[in-house]
Amino acid sequence: MLKNSLLCLLTLALTLSASEEIRLKAPVAPKIPHSIIQHDQTRIDEYHWLRDEHWQNIVAGDLDFKNPEILAYLNAESDYKDAQMKDSKAVQEQLYQEILSRIKEDYQSWPVKKGGFLYYYREEKGKNYPILCRRNASMDLPEVVYMDVNKEADGKDLYMFGPSITNRANTFLAYGYNLTGSMERSIRVRNLETRKDSEWTFHNSTGSILWIDDEHLLVVERDEQARGKNVYKINIHQGPEKKELVFSKPDEFDGMFLSLSETTDHEYVMVYLNSGSSQVVYVSPRASIDFRLFAHGTDDVVFSLDHYSDDFYILTNLNGANNFQLFKTSVNQWGQKHWNLIQAESDSISLTDIHFYNHYLIIEQKNNERALDELVVQDMVSGNRKSVSMPDEAYELDFSGDWDHNATTVRLDYSSPVMPSTVLELDLKTVQTTAVYTRETPNFDPGKYEVKREYATARDGERVPVTIIHKKGLVKDGSHRALVYGYGSYGYGMTAGFSSKLFSLVDRGFIYATAHIRGGDEKGYQWYLNGKMRHKMNTFNDFIDATEYLVRQGYTGKSQIAINGGSAGGLLMGAVTNLRPDLFGCVIADVPFVDVINTISDASLPLTPPEWEEWGNPVTSADDFGYIMQYSPYDNVQARDYPPMLFNSGISDEQVTYWEPAKMVARLRDLKTDENLLLLNMNMHAGHAGASKRYEWIDEEAFNYAFILKCFGMK
Repeated sequence: MLKNSLLCLLTLALTLSASEEIRLKAPVAPKIPHSIIQHDQTRIDEYHWLRDEHWQNIVAGDLDFKNPEILAYLNAESDYKDAQMKDSKAVQEQLYQEILSRIKEDYQSWPVKKGGFLYYYREEKGKNYPILCRRNASMDLPEVVYMDVNKEADGKDLYMFGPSITNRANTFLAYGYNLTGSMERSIRVRNLETRKDSEWTFHNSTGSILWIDDEHLLVVERDEQARGKNVYKINIHQGPEKKELVFSKPDEFDGMFLSLSETTDHEYVMVYLNSGSSQVVYVSPRASIDFRLFAHGTDDVVFSLDHYSDDFYILTNLNGANNFQLFKTSVNQWGQKHWNLIQAESDSISLTDIHFYNHYLIIEQKNNERALDELVVQDMVSGNRKSVSMPDEAYELDFSGDWDHNATTVRLDYSSPVMPSTVLELDLKTVQTTAVYTRETPNFDPGKYEVKREYATARDGERVPVTIIHKKGLVKDGSHRALVYGYGSYGYGMTAGFSSKLFSLVDRGFIYATAHIRGGDEKGYQWYLNGKMRHKMNTFNDFIDATEYLVRQGYTGKSQIAINGGSAGGLLMGAVTNLRPDLFGCVIADVPFVDVINTISDASLPLTPPEWEEWGNPVTSADDFGYIMQYSPYDNVQARDYPPMLFNSGISDEQVTYWEPAKMVARLRDLKTDENLLLLNMNMHAGHAGASKRYEWIDEEAFNYAFILKCFGMK
């Protein structure tokens, strides 16, 4: 039945117009009822068949579908997408050249000092991947290329490089790579003198790696659900054949993700186990690997550790202090009864991380009102504290630190919507910053644009920050198009950093806005908690309310707004479009998590058990099931008009599997009552992160922007 239906589908998709040009009609996926009974409710999923039985092989790069009709359907969608966007080819090329023109193709990064070496990377015109280099002691001495990623990627459709770390002696590089787009990493070690790799490869790693000493490496192995399970110690000269198991995740924490970390002074190594609302920390001295339980947090309690002198310093929201407090305890007394409070919770500032360099404590924090990152430096000898000031109304600030924990100057990476990536050196004695490098951005004049941080009042009275970029001299008469971006999940806040690509739209009169909605941590940890589980509707309402604010303020008009988000931000796109399809004129959902109730009810999928603590558990809880059902995009598609929509995905995505957007498009095509464009763009050589090649990445961005312009009849 399915085969015959699909053959008809593909045959009828080709028709001849009067001019005898081939025109493709939209593929119509066959319906095969699949009954799902959950909490005494029956759902009929007519597109369940799009999930291939060999999906795990597909994620791993083997595209041999057990059901070839699925591949035929995906190919039909791809042909339809190409046909519909054919008249935009010239616009895509123009956008490609515009985005490329704002990128310095021959580029060299600012060097990072590690011991006696200076490390940096170069990008060369016409090449897709970086070239990793170092020099001994001075940039005036000869360059040594220790890895040309272009050579590693040669002949491969996709090559994801990273992570990579050097040992303390700067003699070996441990690095990971992936060829399919999945989360799996293969680990190798390269001799930095000979530039040759070890004969061994450690496959099936999460990519979490850490040097213990100059010849021993810790590597995290994945379990069957793609989460970390075991930590192995590997002698790099002997390889995995003689690996030593040093930690295995207890069965009670089976649903948690495992990662490695270390204190700033490299004295201690940590194993972090994380899920949606729980965190477990194990600690071991680096000199003698023996992990012991340090802390176990439930009900959204988390910890961040560092070491100074003879004490551990612990940043935590224990006891409901969701703006976080700072404790310390002796390295010989780990129990919480021994923890001494040294900085109490603030009403307006949320502490996010700590680092010790020399005798200085650096505190990363968020200003909850301004929704901006800040830094405070405390002299541990005198006790004096000073704040680090930043010049812009909205910005992105990343702490990079230094390789040497005794350093008194550390690195910050800074940008704003109109300031390209800039390296700042922070003097810990004076707490003054010096800009030592700004990435060159050709054909870009920051003086042409204006950046604002405004606040939309949500329907429940919360103030939602909105970062707005537009050309100077804008008249707020409601006539301008807008692109609004959002995410709002997992506590991942959206910063106000620099992105040269978006000026292709801003130069055409668009407003570009980022809505800092609940579910992220832009206004602190409580902002995140207020957008998860049974508060998830706040995320979607905030985005709608922020968008309507832009309309009320005259920045744009109803139906003149394009929206974009990826992954959980793709869920956001699906949910808000179902709620308010009249508000938006164009929707782009990247690798979108849209089949929420089905995915999160399937414990066999890699991410599902940890997700229960983020969204709720619809398997065991009828209340969670009911709450998720009210926003799950796939389950809320209705027979109504929808705006033009583009769904981007990757066939090897194991975080948001390919069938989620495929099913969403199929159901929308069946039910929507309009003739607006609906496209599925499935990359058959990519995963969750999209293209790995920089020129292919520009192609993807140009395609997305061309779709937006097509939606609004623009060029």
